Amino acid sequence: MGLPAFAAKPDGLADPQARPELYRLKNPVARVQELLKSQGRYEGAVDGFMGSDLERAIRLYQKEQGLPQTGKISAELIAHLENVGRIRALITRLEDVRRQRREKARQALLSDPRTRKLLEQKDHKTADPTRDMSHCFVQPTSGCLLRGAVETSKAVYEDDMRDWALGEILAAQVAVGQEEDALKTAARIKDSRLIIAALTNIAKTHAREGKIEEALSSLDLIPVIERRLSVLLEIAKAYRIENRKRDLKRIVDNILTTAAGLESFEEGLSLQIEAAELLADVESKRALNLLDAMSERARTKAQNGSKVTLMRQAAGAIAKIGYPEWALKVLEKMPDDETRIPVLMAAARAFLKAQRFKAAHQTIERISAKRYRSVILADMAGHMWRAGEHQNALTALEEALVIAKGVKLPFARNFSLSHIAQTLMRIAENSQESVHAARAYAILQNISDDRLKARGLWDLAHAASRNHLSVAGTDLDAVAQMAVGAIKSKFSRVWVLGDLVEYYQTENEPERAKRAFELGLVTVEELKNPWARSRALAKFAALAYRFD
Repeated sequence: MGLPAFAAKPDGLADPQARPELYRLKNPVARVQELLKSQGRYEGAVDGFMGSDLERAIRLYQKEQGLPQTGKISAELIAHLENVGRIRALITRLEDVRRQRREKARQALLSDPRTRKLLEQKDHKTADPTRDMSHCFVQPTSGCLLRGAVETSKAVYEDDMRDWALGEILAAQVAVGQEEDALKTAARIKDSRLIIAALTNIAKTHAREGKIEEALSSLDLIPVIERRLSVLLEIAKAYRIENRKRDLKRIVDNILTTAAGLESFEEGLSLQIEAAELLADVESKRALNLLDAMSERARTKAQNGSKVTLMRQAAGAIAKIGYPEWALKVLEKMPDDETRIPVLMAAARAFLKAQRFKAAHQTIERISAKRYRSVILADMAGHMWRAGEHQNALTALEEALVIAKGVKLPFARNFSLSHIAQTLMRIAENSQESVHAARAYAILQNISDDRLKARGLWDLAHAASRNHLSVAGTDLDAVAQMAVGAIKSKFSRVWVLGDLVEYYQTENEPERAKRAFELGLVTVEELKNPWARSRALAKFAALAYRFD
């Protein structure tokens, strides 16, 4: 009889030299040695024997991880080590993917002499700590605030955070017409992917400002086809705003054809869905047929991770272009309630737009999540009021309020309450009845999120002033200003006030816009963190430009 592959040992374990994987599986000491060694915490042999070096390594690991420092091996310790190992391996894989994408973006930029300069002309200057910006806050101009933003960004030493701030500075520079400075800012961005994103942002900003020729010119600098297509979508939206239907159709057809040939099926299909939705303004039936076919392609061809996302995108687009019943048919092919919610919301809004309130309410009843159901019920109340169904509108609002109060997550509950208050404000403006404004005020007082509460009170003060409404003699402007001052984070306060400035500028309310701007600028001056300060300066520079 031949000899066995390995000899039995007194403890019943296999010889580790003959079958190491079986040995480690059966010997917990060896498994811990192996796991600690893979993490660089143990340098001894993986031999299955407990020694002082291994005990010290275990105690150090337990200390670093906040575990009881026993120095002993247990099933819990092995499970913890294996979990940490899996997380480390995942992070390593993500970092590898990130490096590969950065290098791919870098090579794309190097391929064009015009964009190669953005990699070669790096600005390594540091911030000037003696620079006095006080005059900018006394007489704020977009140019002065942007110079301050650029200077302040030099004091942000973490690459990712600085690149983030530079991206927002760049967008502000384009918005105020400083294209040359924007390219210099792009050259300071370290991550090649973000340089491409910055070039894309330049072109998109031109399109959103209605500068279509400039957008098309900027498009030529973007080396990634998917990014160029995303800019073409913005240009198509600009054509839609200008009612240039022939140009809209031409550019959408271009996107549909080009996106179909992309290497990534999922990314190409997502871009095609966006383009088909825009096509509905020109060829509604064709857009519907395209979107229906795209939803089926998503179901049958997309990878599992993207399948539901793309089906939801296509179904939502079908609802938005005015075919909610069709969207609900697509919905039945989706796997669970949570993934169906955005489509149900889009379908309900399409029914509301058509004043089909019964169908809208039936659709809303299918939304399982309370936070979403309360929001869309408030929307229904607004539509009903405008259609003259006042009592039904108030009944829907009461239903929305009851549901919102039952939402467990604080921010979701606060958001729902804020949305209901906004609907009451619009009803108050429409009816010229202060009772609805008073109800909105009472709801806002119950919101615990300081940003949502402040924003809601500013909107209420604006609505009350514009329509001569009163709330029990309350000085709503003073209350709103106090609410903004109560926002704990100065950066959040700046952002809320900046958003208010933008809103009032759009609403052609220059006095309110100016008041919010001045309050915001005071807080910007108080910001000490360079990352927050540079972003805030960029935001207010773009807002200052709109006053000119």
